[in-house]
Amino acid sequence: MADAKTLEELGVPKDFRDRAKMMWLITLFGGLWGWIICTYIWKLDGQEKNEWYQFQLKQALYVGLASWVGYAIMGLGFIIHFIFGLLGFLAINGGKDFEAPVLGGIAKK
Repeated sequence: MADAKTLEELGVPKDFRDRAKMMWLITLFGGLWGWIICTYIWKLDGQEKNEWYQFQLKQALYVGLASWVGYAIMGLGFIIHFIFGLLGFLAINGGKDFEAPVLGGIAKK
């Protein structure tokens, strides 16, 4: 993540940045709920057309699914969504683009 571009360089609007921060904050404490709330309940106008925001949503979905599997297999799923949620929130709050380790690469495909 050392070569991550700033969100201003990418041209990400402030409302999408703020909503992504909230989504990662909800993911931090609630796993898959961050994705569910920001995809279906608390939508932004034009979110379907913003590629950066769609990528953030896709990553949050994969983090939520990975934490669900973590709960089912080892009972430690909260660690997965806590770590990724915290990393996502801190990166976006600092104005950096966030790509989740491993899961971000899967989400790009």
